[in-house]
Amino acid sequence: MSITLLQYLENFPNHVHCLQPQDPGKLWVFYSQYQGSQTDSSSDLARMTCEKIKAAFSNMLWLKSGLVCQFWAPVTIDGRRLLSTSGQPFAVSDLSDNLAMYRINPAKYHYNIDMNTLDIERDTKIMSGGPATAFLNRMPYMDDFVGSLLEPCGSTISIMLPICFPSQSSCIGVVECTINDRWPYEFSFLQIEMKRALKDTGVEVFDVQELIPYKTISGLEPVRDEITKALQMVCGSHNLTLAQVWIAYEDKNNVSGSSSLENTGTKRMLALKLTGYHTQRPGPSFWDLGEYYRLCDMVPLENKEEHVLKTLQDYKSRYISKVSPGRLMSLASRDMVMNASPKSSAFTICLRSIATGDFNYVFEFIWLKHSDYVIFLEAILLTLKMCLPSFKFTFGVELGDELDVIDVENYVEGETSNFKVFQGLSSIPEALEEGRTTEISLPREAIEKQFGKTMKAAKNLNVSLSTLKRKLSDHGISECQGPRLRNRKVHDSRSIRIATNEEENEANQEASAVRIKEIILTFKVSYEGLVIKFHLPISQATFEAVKKEIGMKFRLSDGTYKILYRDEDDDWLILTSNEEFSDCVTSWRKLGKDVLRLSASNYKNKY
Repeated sequence: MSITLLQYLENFPNHVHCLQPQDPGKLWVFYSQYQGSQTDSSSDLARMTCEKIKAAFSNMLWLKSGLVCQFWAPVTIDGRRLLSTSGQPFAVSDLSDNLAMYRINPAKYHYNIDMNTLDIERDTKIMSGGPATAFLNRMPYMDDFVGSLLEPCGSTISIMLPICFPSQSSCIGVVECTINDRWPYEFSFLQIEMKRALKDTGVEVFDVQELIPYKTISGLEPVRDEITKALQMVCGSHNLTLAQVWIAYEDKNNVSGSSSLENTGTKRMLALKLTGYHTQRPGPSFWDLGEYYRLCDMVPLENKEEHVLKTLQDYKSRYISKVSPGRLMSLASRDMVMNASPKSSAFTICLRSIATGDFNYVFEFIWLKHSDYVIFLEAILLTLKMCLPSFKFTFGVELGDELDVIDVENYVEGETSNFKVFQGLSSIPEALEEGRTTEISLPREAIEKQFGKTMKAAKNLNVSLSTLKRKLSDHGISECQGPRLRNRKVHDSRSIRIATNEEENEANQEASAVRIKEIILTFKVSYEGLVIKFHLPISQATFEAVKKEIGMKFRLSDGTYKILYRDEDDDWLILTSNEEFSDCVTSWRKLGKDVLRLSASNYKNKY
């Protein structure tokens, strides 16, 4: 409930001054006439710091309600170094008793930053964690509560930003931004905006990206650039929402982020984002993956139970069928999961590059949920192999070889549910296991019932994929697919194909080793009576790539011609985007065509 400025000021026992917002979206800034008097810095430096913080708060833009920003400065009390916000500038987005109480409560407490006294019996007014964690670790820190200080104010989430003057390594304090909102949506904007406001006044925020060991790991920078291009290709080829790569960082100055001092001073492993690629999706969404993507640039992952850090630790690949924003940001323990069911899945793998030796990279992929996830994962890995030929799994396995994947959602205490990719989905029939070549009966009617199930057909029919493929050929069926294919995602039907590689003696072979090979699309394009033909791997067959090939072969300038295709309803449709091109590919594959025919035409012509 909004109140007047006078009513707001009446909440404070001591007099505070106010700088009222000059423009909509600007903050109310408050300060004491004794600001900075308790800090460890000289009086001139302390006053200068406070003036810069006030200026940054005044310049901050935030269009929502429920925001509190305050500054924690280092002080010395009874010979002990602490962080205190008492007498320091603070700001709020709107005036309410609730936000006033939030400011009053923290001002009564201090945070311990004295490394020599972390383990002694603490005063009840001296806390640990929160801004102290950010100050001592020299990295931004996210928290969904600060000790017990926020209990009267309801649910909150905070970002602690340790700050310094340019070209200096010493931390001069921590800016805390807290919103009484449980959702992380737009939280990255809050951090970006505060960093901008601080920088405009000559104050820098410690950046986690500066911790990436470019100087100590030879070749890391060019490998990063190589990975970035590969992620863009993978996302574009398979309609992924997000892909990013993490590296391990050993925090030797670990200071607990909780009120407990357990494990303080011990080494801990964090995950730092090296690079990534995110595809913006228009339209409403029940949560914003872009927010997660941006936040990962700003804060390290530190929850050791999360899929990225676990994969960094044990090198095992993981698949998560249902991903929530709370789970991704390691805040699910505070009931951040939204009411709507998660619609995204995630996959993590750990790879190494020949260029950087035993240095590990965890690849994280996130996409809209997909029914045939095994085939989808195989398609992702094959495209990754094509883009990153010098990368292998940490245990020496090549991309495209058989791989065990942990199914995180089906994990049971003491047991782990795994599945394999790049492996036949059925075992050798009993007759073959015994070394006999008994002919297996597989009527056409039985196969037709499996139309639309692709790889699952072999499992349902209890035969190997090589046997199924031979029976398809015997019955004159080109592929085990049917009407259900229309309802599947584009990349289900076009990303990969399955070919068998049988030994001369099928009786003694192992379970029909399946080799996944990438589809090669064949194009025939007509233009003013001329026809050209070219081929592209499906992972590279984007609208821009096809357009470039057509323009080059017909010597057409960009913008002077259009590309059309005939759909399954025999209508001519103009191609203008990669999404429309995907529809084009899908239409032709539904018709069972081997060649994708297009037409190029000048814009002045009808076709």
